[in-house]
Amino acid sequence: MHFQPPEALAYLIAHAEREPYWALLLGLHSTTRSAPTIADEGRVLADMDCAGIDRAVIQGEYYCQHDSCVAANDRALALRKRYPERFLVFATVQPADERALDEVQRCAVAGAVGIGELNPYAQGFTLASPAFLRLAETCIDLDLPILLHVNEPVGRYYPGKAVTPLAQYYEVALRYPELKIILAHWGGGLFFYELMPSVRQALRNVWYDTAASPLLYATADIFTVALRCVHPRKILFGSDYPLPLYPRVSREPDLSAFLDDINALDVTPDIRDDLLGRNSARLLGLIPFDDQAVVNDAPRQNLLPPLRHPITATMSVAAIAAAWSPTRAVLEAYGIPWETVEVPFWEPLSQAAAARGIGPERLERLLADLNAAVRQGNETL
Repeated sequence: MHFQPPEALAYLIAHAEREPYWALLLGLHSTTRSAPTIADEGRVLADMDCAGIDRAVIQGEYYCQHDSCVAANDRALALRKRYPERFLVFATVQPADERALDEVQRCAVAGAVGIGELNPYAQGFTLASPAFLRLAETCIDLDLPILLHVNEPVGRYYPGKAVTPLAQYYEVALRYPELKIILAHWGGGLFFYELMPSVRQALRNVWYDTAASPLLYATADIFTVALRCVHPRKILFGSDYPLPLYPRVSREPDLSAFLDDINALDVTPDIRDDLLGRNSARLLGLIPFDDQAVVNDAPRQNLLPPLRHPITATMSVAAIAAAWSPTRAVLEAYGIPWETVEVPFWEPLSQAAAARGIGPERLERLLADLNAAVRQGNETL
């Protein structure tokens, strides 16, 4: 859930020009018709008690400004300090800000158990940017899960629907197999591809939360499909509270209705208990964690081995450009895009070249030019 008391709304009203994305989400723009949904700590605790929720994980909002993140973290950590048995906290940061890693350390010392919610599109960073990669490595060092906003790439528009491709989240999991990643909102459907054994192995340390699910999917349908695609222990109950999940019924914050729908699912008691708390408890270290129950016990392969010179046509264009920066100018000269925001990171040079009209002979010249660029770069170093 999120913690959005009146003081959080007051802060955003005062800083709407500096936080335009959240001003949009909370209905502070003149073009929006919905009123902001807020809930002070008394309302949050009452709704938790009514729904039978013992403990909640507070997710930060994906703010653009560092000081907005600090203010949100202070509110959440203060709430946890007042009710240590009821709340856990994920800290939010702006990865592009040079103070982000210090904020992670500060919040970890204060008791934060994870980082999130982060949104590359709304916060203006990419999942391949040096700033985010430094954050990911810090989370690995501190054993902190990181929760990323994801949404389905098709369907209708709604405020907050971002455009970051699903492949970029997959690439993060490949790059950092030891990083614990939670993908919000069912991972935008990425879980479907876990039906492929290689993808399931690559996403071994990826979990999916159900935040805002009733706004997008019929509960029985999405859970039936998801439980056929992934192990039950990879699904985490998320609400997106205080966002109303059944707006045609009520615009008030509520936790009970979604829980009632999940309790009505035709699943075993063990699976239901996993979905409604034990999975999160395992991930956050509250109860013992047995990852062998999630995937097979085959040793994890190095899914992104280091590239070695010389460059060949079977290598990924994006990987070539990432490994050897001098090759980028060569790729551009041949009309081949190399940034993963434009191309799938898995596409080999041979296919990218063929799709742009480069035949076998010219491909050989391209390879020669790329390798020459690498040699010249090494000599310069």
